[in-house]
Amino acid sequence: MDDFVLTNLQDSRNEWCSRLVSIFCPLVIEGMKSIFNEAWKICIDTNEPAKYLMTYQNFLSRVPKWNSVIVEDERKRIIERSGCNYLEDLITCVHIIQLKVLTCIRVGNKQKKIDITIPKLDHFIHKVYIHVARKIYMNIYLFEKNITPLQMQKNGRELEIIVQECILTTIRESIPTEEIIRAYMDESIEHEEEVTIEPFAEPVVVDSTENHDVDERSTDILPSLQDDLPVIKPSIQDLDNKEVVTKLSFDDVDMVLDSTNKIIPVNAPKTLERLEEISVSNALQRKLEEEDDMEDRIQIHTDSLDFGDLGILDLNHDQEKPRSILRKDDNDSLDMSLLGIENI
Repeated sequence: MDDFVLTNLQDSRNEWCSRLVSIFCPLVIEGMKSIFNEAWKICIDTNEPAKYLMTYQNFLSRVPKWNSVIVEDERKRIIERSGCNYLEDLITCVHIIQLKVLTCIRVGNKQKKIDITIPKLDHFIHKVYIHVARKIYMNIYLFEKNITPLQMQKNGRELEIIVQECILTTIRESIPTEEIIRAYMDESIEHEEEVTIEPFAEPVVVDSTENHDVDERSTDILPSLQDDLPVIKPSIQDLDNKEVVTKLSFDDVDMVLDSTNKIIPVNAPKTLERLEEISVSNALQRKLEEEDDMEDRIQIHTDSLDFGDLGILDLNHDQEKPRSILRKDDNDSLDMSLLGIENI
């Protein structure tokens, strides 16, 4: 049987807890009734029978303060009345199976070590009585007298359920819950290693003569091969450690060609004021060049021109006027003034 199957663990836990409860429950009820009988006897002796429940509550409040002698006497009584000499082993078994159930669900695959302290029988009995006394103190009317038999039977059944719950509560409180949570519920990383098994090739047996010839040839070839092989050096560059450039930088020295085609360094600081000044001057230069281009463009006008000022007459009007024909034989009678030539 697998010890860590949850169903098997739960069945085993229920069985062991039932055995422990069936042994302890009637004996604890018997002990609580003996305390009630003592309180009733005191009230009868003091002639105050009406205060028996109050007196019983006072006795219940003293249960957590029991000394070791009272607890030891109660242990002996339980062992003697139950006839069970293995109560301590039974308590140990119940605590172990309860721990296995709680540690069955875990984050990783590895089983972690949990230290558990098994309570002694005296301490366990005292804890059970403390829990039962607290419950009965709040339900004191379960021991009320002068009631019907049916109600008394119901109160007895209710008392039995309270005692069983208190025994199971005592078991749960003995389990180191905090250590289990820290060991199994914390976030943890388990590294898994993968092992690869490769088949080993058996060496081939070669004759000694052939092996000798091969060794001689290999000794001649290996030096030449070793000389020809390049030396490979592994280089690993860590790209993540490179600094990210988040701004631009300029050099304050510019290289300029002079009239002799020689490169000379020129100091040109790239400050913010200098860059703004260069930008403004370049903008003005571009604006002046654009204005010169506008003046050089050809302009076409659509206005009508007055040809009278240019001395151009109407062709039709000139044809109606008589023309003076100059002939070669009339040079003598030609008036020089008409030609616009003055006498010299």
